Amino acid sequence: MANINDQFNNSFATQGNKIVTGTTAVTATSGTYFAVQFITDCTPTTFTVANGDGTYSGIEYAQGTVIYGDITAITAGASETYILYKK
Repeated sequence: MANINDQFNNSFATQGNKIVTGTTAVTATSGTYFAVQFITDCTPTTFTVANGDGTYSGIEYAQGTVIYGDITAITAGASETYILYKK
């Protein structure tokens, strides 16, 4: 269970973020990113959340959708944009 400081830091993304457009593959060690927000409609070809139910690839996410979890890999389409929030 997260403590109050962790919750505060996550809610304001105090560690920063990473904006990605196009087919750049992003991989990270567990604990790097805690959320992804889709800026455009996105259908990731790769989308892995550690300790989740496997991969979430091939699903279209509407712009504005936020997925919370320990994101370890994501690759979107050529004209798609998303933001990864650092933990």
